[in-house]
Amino acid sequence: MSEPVDVVIGVDAGTTSTKAVLIDASGVTVAAGSSDPISTHTPTPGASVQSPADIWTAFCTACRRAVSALDAPSNVRGLAVAAQSGSTIPIIDGADDGAAQEALTWMDSRSLPLVESWDAPIVETIRSRSGWMPSPGLGLSTISWLAGQARPSVRRWASVDDYLLWNLTGSWITNPSNAAGMQLMDVSSKRWSPELCAIPGIDPSALATIRESGEPAGVLGPAAAHAIGLSGPIPVVVGGHDQACAALGLGVADVGAAFLSMGTAWVLTMITDRADVTAIPAGFNLSPHVAAERWSLSQNLGGLGAVLAAELVRLDASVAPGTPTLDDPYYLPAIHDHERTGWGTVTDPSAGRDPEVRVRAAMEACAFEVRRAVGETSAAIRLQELSVVGGGTRSRHLTQLIANTLGVALTVRSDASWPALGAARLAAESLGWSPDVTAVLPSTTVNPERPEDDVGDRRYAEYRRLMTGATP
Repeated sequence: MSEPVDVVIGVDAGTTSTKAVLIDASGVTVAAGSSDPISTHTPTPGASVQSPADIWTAFCTACRRAVSALDAPSNVRGLAVAAQSGSTIPIIDGADDGAAQEALTWMDSRSLPLVESWDAPIVETIRSRSGWMPSPGLGLSTISWLAGQARPSVRRWASVDDYLLWNLTGSWITNPSNAAGMQLMDVSSKRWSPELCAIPGIDPSALATIRESGEPAGVLGPAAAHAIGLSGPIPVVVGGHDQACAALGLGVADVGAAFLSMGTAWVLTMITDRADVTAIPAGFNLSPHVAAERWSLSQNLGGLGAVLAAELVRLDASVAPGTPTLDDPYYLPAIHDHERTGWGTVTDPSAGRDPEVRVRAAMEACAFEVRRAVGETSAAIRLQELSVVGGGTRSRHLTQLIANTLGVALTVRSDASWPALGAARLAAESLGWSPDVTAVLPSTTVNPERPEDDVGDRRYAEYRRLMTGATP
């Protein structure tokens, strides 16, 4: 019988489900597992509520399925968690330390009227301390809203990551990248901010202890070990926010590196070595990375993937949409229009009836939105390299168009649970391993092509004029 292989577990605790991967010291994924979907309830308009017990069950299920998928004897040497951020779990006074009745997810919008009522000094305090603009669904706004409701008193405010760590180790510990989503942390010092905690009227002692990603969090308790199908005192390592862990898994940690998630929503994340709140462009959030001495500027570009999905139904999949010409119409996406009745409009309705023209223009608009976001960060970060992941990468026409528009080569990464792989890398590095999970997975490089008669810059300028409503 062969000697057992040493492995670590990385877990991606998402909003809709949980995924777990086991990797060896070289970064090879030796097993993986997923949970069933996590139910989300809407008891009142705007509510988005989950059961903390369901979140823990999903975590255990994903881990058990991954462990049971091992086809060779293995020693699990460590575990780390990548978790979604912003969701809030109140621990009611008088309950057991980890007993919680509900988790208000980051999609809960019931605090919106309160957020909109905050005056300019409060907004400036939130932005300058947390690095994020006030938003419903995050810890600060949710806790502030709950303070105005007739609810039992709360003695601890948790998020998904520290709730899971408590179940695993019995200690309340969070990390800077997840704490950023609570919007109660000073992004520069990476400590709870008394000024931000004063807004909802809570004491920082009601929050988890902040430790750096990659540090020891404790040892897996017997009950937790049994629940996830393991045994022995396995070390648990402090993890991070799912986007930050995905960046680490992708190898996006150097200044000027970035990755673009091209799912239903597109999210751009760019890496910097400065926690300079004054340099944050409008619409971007500043968060600590899980990599040491790094921060990230990120922006949700909106439902660009949904725009393309809606438009592609008009076009046979075998048709190549090609590159827009100077005289082609423009597609103006309605991603920022809360009252939209469609996904977008074409500037020439008659030409827009041609499915190929319409899809070509929609793809160009998506590439232009990426260029806009990159341009807005140019004073703080110069883009050096860009990794792209998600369903949008399946279109070579789209990735080529983005590369052409940015003038930067794209590294197209294969489908994988990148947050879980990043968490696994944190656990592996705590053991002194140096796994490169990207080296063992396929990737493609898309180099920019700029023909001599390229009209991209002129079309981009006109697109921006049309989107902002500026006069010629």
